[in-house]
Amino acid sequence: MKKVFRFFRSMTFGMILLIIVMLLSLAGSLIPQQDSTMRYVRAYGTQTAQIMTAAGVTDIFHTWYFYALEILLCLNLTLCSIVRFPKTRRAGREWLARAEAAEADRPLTAEQREKLLAWLTARHYRAREDADGKTFSRNTAGFYGSFLTHLSILLILLFGSLVLMTPSVQDLTVMPGGTLTLEDGTTVTCESFHIQDDTGKLDYASVLLAGSADGRHQKRQEIRVNEPLRFGEYKIYQQTYGTAGRVGITNHTNGAEEILFLTDPCFLSIDGQNGVYFDALYPGFIQDAEGNYTLMTSTSGSYEHPVYAVRSIADGMSTSVLAFPDEEIRLGDISFTFLAPAEYPGLRIKRVSSWLFGGLYFSFGLMVAALYLCFFAVPVYVRVRENGCAVLSPKNQQGLLLELEALMHEKEDET
Repeated sequence: MKKVFRFFRSMTFGMILLIIVMLLSLAGSLIPQQDSTMRYVRAYGTQTAQIMTAAGVTDIFHTWYFYALEILLCLNLTLCSIVRFPKTRRAGREWLARAEAAEADRPLTAEQREKLLAWLTARHYRAREDADGKTFSRNTAGFYGSFLTHLSILLILLFGSLVLMTPSVQDLTVMPGGTLTLEDGTTVTCESFHIQDDTGKLDYASVLLAGSADGRHQKRQEIRVNEPLRFGEYKIYQQTYGTAGRVGITNHTNGAEEILFLTDPCFLSIDGQNGVYFDALYPGFIQDAEGNYTLMTSTSGSYEHPVYAVRSIADGMSTSVLAFPDEEIRLGDISFTFLAPAEYPGLRIKRVSSWLFGGLYFSFGLMVAALYLCFFAVPVYVRVRENGCAVLSPKNQQGLLLELEALMHEKEDET
């Protein structure tokens, strides 16, 4: 049982878990997450898409095994830190005691001793005096480098997991020229959107303008799939798209005009009895030699020859009509002009609390500091007695020894 527990808190087990988590995170970065099923079918094929969905790789950061791996890694790092911290504190005390008990292995004259004391003081070595001499120490924080490295990895994992798992997610649509107002007052305006670029190649892209609630900060960016807009606590993705019909309504009695977007079947009427019922918008049509129309029900790109399927309702009579862009249906003083459709984006808006990002940035900063302590802040002790000195350190200090040797013989060289 002790062997199992020892392995569970070992660096080996921690590295295995960390590598697996990193590989899964890489897969989650390369494979679009939480996308529509049809997107995966088109990209990978039906069979592969089914396997991917069943395995959870299409939403890998919310799978049970990803949670389990992170919990195990957190426990491993926590145990490593708990076990390592007392050893770290004890190591500092042991090296200090060893330095205070060390016998001088380098004899010094009185002049050399004074020169060494002045040199150590000038380089901010901490001094500890006792009856037999002085013990100077430097970089003792280096003992905590390994402990802080473990702690920083634990914090990165913790805050990174919270960033991935706890964002609030909204899927919203916005028409070109329209503005979304989010819960904290942040605004997102869709300035333009297109399904195809100028060459006819599929290119789902939106130009968004995000603004803070107080109006002080703005950011404009063109977004695509996997190229989100980051603004404050928000990350805004190009999630899906659609095509909406547009109809201009004119009241010839008072000259009032209005343009409406049509996405779902609806009845357009002034008096509730006479008007136009919108059934559907089709991306195109095929006309045979006899003049009959066959409507296309789907397309992967823009609507090249859009057709409106509507019903004109007047005095209780309903007439089915196929309306093309710029065609007008007039009922009394009200006219309905069908316009070119508008392509619009579906946005996925994720919000993560800023304190989580602050904790994540702090964790990365702590790791940088911990690695510096591990590799560059090597603890050094210099024991100075009346008759000589000794240098002690967990690592080789050949450079320091050569420097001290040069210092001791500096006057002789000048002579």
